[in-house]
Amino acid sequence: MRLALLLLAFAVAGLCATAWTAMRRHDAVAVPTKVETPPAPREPRASLRVTTREVTTMGASQLVRVSIGFENGGDRSATDVHRVQMVNFILSPYGEEEAFRILRAELQSASGEGESLAPAGRSTFTIEGPRLVAGDFLSRGSDDPQVARDSRPLLVAGIIRYRADDKSEATAEYCFYAMNSKVLVACSGHNS
Repeated sequence: MRLALLLLAFAVAGLCATAWTAMRRHDAVAVPTKVETPPAPREPRASLRVTTREVTTMGASQLVRVSIGFENGGDRSATDVHRVQMVNFILSPYGEEEAFRILRAELQSASGEGESLAPAGRSTFTIEGPRLVAGDFLSRGSDDPQVARDSRPLLVAGIIRYRADDKSEATAEYCFYAMNSKVLVACSGHNS
């Protein structure tokens, strides 16, 4: 029994000595510490979006003219801005995908120096389409008759490609049907 008490006394003394040493020296105790690194700062990016779509001319014996406005909502300049667009009568809705296939092919072959648009900058351009004839206006008993040729509505579509940052390109697409000068109907899936 004496031996057991003696061993118990040595064990308690050893535990106390270890605890005392650990309190005095912080490096004696191996405690894993979690070091949180701050997230890498976000690289500035340009972000173009189409803001206005307006038919400016749509009358008999006139070329269709459409004004498209876009802005840079990002925090850096959009550079190397190229755009392709079309205004044409198509078979709806099947012609939308074909129109964008053609536009993407045109965009791939676009060359030359592109435009630049500063942060919070705005730009507008005008697209010209086909010359309308009196037969293109379908009378529907209203002041604003619908425009169609051979039962095909007038599609306005385009893609704006730009360099969003140093590493990547981005695009903004727009697509709508100009039913008349006041009624524009958005296509599904191509407006950004």
